Amino acid sequence: MTRSDAGRLGAGTVPVATKPPPPVAEAAHEGRPGRRLRVLAAWAGIVGPVMVAAYFTMPALVKMPAVGAPAGELITFANAHKALFYLGGWLQGTGALLSIAFILVLLQLSGARRTLAGSATLVGCAVLVSVVAIEAALLEAVPMAAANGDHATVATTYALATGGVFARIYPLGAAPLVFAGIGFALSGTAILPRIFARSALLIAGLFLVAGFVSAFGTAGLILAIVMSVAQAVWIAAAAIAFARSTARTQ
Repeated sequence: MTRSDAGRLGAGTVPVATKPPPPVAEAAHEGRPGRRLRVLAAWAGIVGPVMVAAYFTMPALVKMPAVGAPAGELITFANAHKALFYLGGWLQGTGALLSIAFILVLLQLSGARRTLAGSATLVGCAVLVSVVAIEAALLEAVPMAAANGDHATVATTYALATGGVFARIYPLGAAPLVFAGIGFALSGTAILPRIFARSALLIAGLFLVAGFVSAFGTAGLILAIVMSVAQAVWIAAAAIAFARSTARTQ
């Protein structure tokens, strides 16, 4: 190519503006929770299980009537302990939501939100919220019906909320989906130590066993209650490990 050809080519060429690629660090963290959100998620994972534990501990502090007690006895108890029912519903609902918020942050960090494991986790969280909301609504309906002297509603809502109905339903879908999904999502990542991914899968399997066995007797109900305690311990321990990891990354 001669100098004149190069001049004609350069004169007819229109410069094209190119956008420089984003920095590596910015691209790596795009769409991921910031440090402040990570800290809030860790606190949610710690406070949530504590609130749920407080909800399950409250009946031990007060001698509650047995399921199937006369409606008049239930109304008297509900009128005298309104705060017990209202506070119990709030502790259960808020504690479950905080725990779910922590799990969703783990899912976002894992990058598996659009995978099958991520979809299972999201569906499980939705089912869990629905189950908890229904149980809390039935629990808080007891003092409301008692204030109106509605014997039938008091007896029904009290039996459904405290008779172990939801303890049998919870292991059927909500818990296994949540823990199996987050267990697979955390596998192969460095967000938490590997023991958390493996133990989450174990908890999911034991919840499935509890849900099946509870259909045949009280042994499954006891196992479901034990696994509910285990899941609360898992979430709190994972949140503490997550908080330490966040502090180290700073």
